[in-house]
Amino acid sequence: MSTARNTVISTPELLELTLSHLPMRDLLMTAPLVNKTWQSITLTPSVQRALFFEPDPSSEHTQNPLLAEVFSIFFKKPQGQNRWYWPDYEAINSLPWSKTPEAFKRPEASWRRMLVAQPPVRTMRITERCHGQVCDSERHADLDDLSLRMGYLYDLTLPLIDRIASSFCVRWNHYAEDSDREAEPEDEDESGSDLTLAVVYTFQCSAYTRPLVDEKLYSDAHKDITIEFGASEVVPRA
Repeated sequence: MSTARNTVISTPELLELTLSHLPMRDLLMTAPLVNKTWQSITLTPSVQRALFFEPDPSSEHTQNPLLAEVFSIFFKKPQGQNRWYWPDYEAINSLPWSKTPEAFKRPEASWRRMLVAQPPVRTMRITERCHGQVCDSERHADLDDLSLRMGYLYDLTLPLIDRIASSFCVRWNHYAEDSDREAEPEDEDESGSDLTLAVVYTFQCSAYTRPLVDEKLYSDAHKDITIEFGASEVVPRA
């Protein structure tokens, strides 16, 4: 082993700096298994920020790259700009880990604790539009002081789309991912929030409903979240 390499490995500060530049998946899954020293370094504040477990207020606006890979439908722009191109329950059922969800479902699974972005998403607007037989209506809910983590976003979204003719879109209002996208009427958001969860569904006359998202894709740590929507307002049909 070279002297320089030995110096890095034997000096905690240099090792911490080196590890913080590893690919995120390696830093999360491989580095802690090397030895106790490496494991302890992955728990330091700087590495926890690199892993999106702790806030980094000084960071440029950056989506969590590992979450963007595993939960791509929450991070990518839809292929089209209207609701017919938005993800629905079938997209949830087809996520990469859906065929082997055991590790994903564990209450202690690391993805649930990860911030969806750095700096953390602090404000979020939920927009729910209903296509009815007579008219369309829309209602909103605004969430503040979040430090939004993936577990919360996932638990929030699933019940809203676990129904027929329902789709959703996550808009990253202050992030480059959506900066070149022209807004559609259904996309307009004047709330100034960091992130918008837009849900569109068609009212169904049938009183019978059944879950559409596969039960195995609900985390064992799933929590029902009460959303305090404002009053519904009639809106022009899109």
